[in-house]
Amino acid sequence: MQPTFLNPLRGIARLATTKEKVAHREAPWPILRNVLVMFFERQRPHAIRATIEVDVTETLARISALQRETRIALPFHVFAVYCFSRGISANPEFNTYRHRDTLVTFEDVDILSPLDKRLPGGIRIPVGHIVRGAQSKSLAKINWELRQAIRSEDLADDPAVKLRRRMATAPGWARRLIARWIVSDPFRLRMSHGTVLVSTVHSKGFARPTSIAGGTLHTFTGFVGSIAERFALDAEGKVARRKILFLSGACDHDIADGAAMARFGRHMVELFEAGAGLDADFVAETRRLMVEGRA
Repeated sequence: MQPTFLNPLRGIARLATTKEKVAHREAPWPILRNVLVMFFERQRPHAIRATIEVDVTETLARISALQRETRIALPFHVFAVYCFSRGISANPEFNTYRHRDTLVTFEDVDILSPLDKRLPGGIRIPVGHIVRGAQSKSLAKINWELRQAIRSEDLADDPAVKLRRRMATAPGWARRLIARWIVSDPFRLRMSHGTVLVSTVHSKGFARPTSIAGGTLHTFTGFVGSIAERFALDAEGKVARRKILFLSGACDHDIADGAAMARFGRHMVELFEAGAGLDADFVAETRRLMVEGRA
């Protein structure tokens, strides 16, 4: 006699075999997403997360003015990458990794920035571009570098992209072993995924309060949320409409504590609200890069 508790499972199995009668559509699994899955499975288990609101009213006005002056787009994500590079360079514990019984602090802040690229066939895929030594690059150079990376047909010549694409086609058991091997060594992780990740859900024209703070593969991951309008008191004590950014982060609690996160958060607010890098030097260097690009 068969166990009765299996009866519901048999019913589900019979229904599953009739999927051709249910309205649906199917598409091939994107092979490159295997890389995302394999590293999501290796996220830091002791991550702490925080979200903070940042007044970027004047910063957005300055970005718009610089775009009109240079006639070159300056995405807010690029500005965020620049700010995070400065903030992490000034707070090196967020660029630190544990390697066995040693803490390894990298001098260079190598920021992994996901780019939404359209391939020649029309398919859109996220491609990770690493801004190497971002703390020593100006805002204009970071903007130009990411601009070129987005415009290029493919990033197949990038060593890190080559490595990730080879891993995507490996069998599942091999991908898991490779991910564990890479994440276990901060030098290997830096080579394939940089030392910091800065991701964004910010979309121009979307003004609903949105923040995200997922897991982290790195010691620190920054998340740029949406920009919403809020009423707040201005310098004269009058109620004014302000543009507020929702900025989030996740860090490995094994490396950094809450007090360090608080100091880092305060520094990031200062950088974002002061419009770091949005100055005359950005205009001059952007124009020079434009001339060199046409040469």
